[in-house]
Amino acid sequence: MIHIVIVDDEADTHLLYKLKFKKLFANSGDLNLVSFLNAPDCLRYLERKDIPPVDLILSDINMPDMDGFELLQKVHEMNANIPFYMVSAYESPEFRLKADSLGATRFLSKPVDFHLLGDMLRKDLSLPPASL
Repeated sequence: MIHIVIVDDEADTHLLYKLKFKKLFANSGDLNLVSFLNAPDCLRYLERKDIPPVDLILSDINMPDMDGFELLQKVHEMNANIPFYMVSAYESPEFRLKADSLGATRFLSKPVDFHLLGDMLRKDLSLPPASL
């Protein structure tokens, strides 16, 4: 089973990821996709002892309460081995540099190029080829 956590304050984004990931993971076995509208809820989820190991976190940067950079730092304090993709509508060298310096695995710009995302996921999660 592949366990991916999505964190984005835009509810429509969750549906889009769900549809695209369902197609990407069709040949890869079970997919457990969990979504949160904010970082604090995600952290509470990750602290639970009854969840399967998380294979990837994909998080927006600009969110209320706690931004994606702070979430990345807190997640890495819990488990630095979880791949963490940062996503932002604001394409800036500063954001990319900060994400890289905090240990983000990947940085994607919105709107997300799902073909590129699929290639990244296949590489980082060792998935078989598929089309998005």
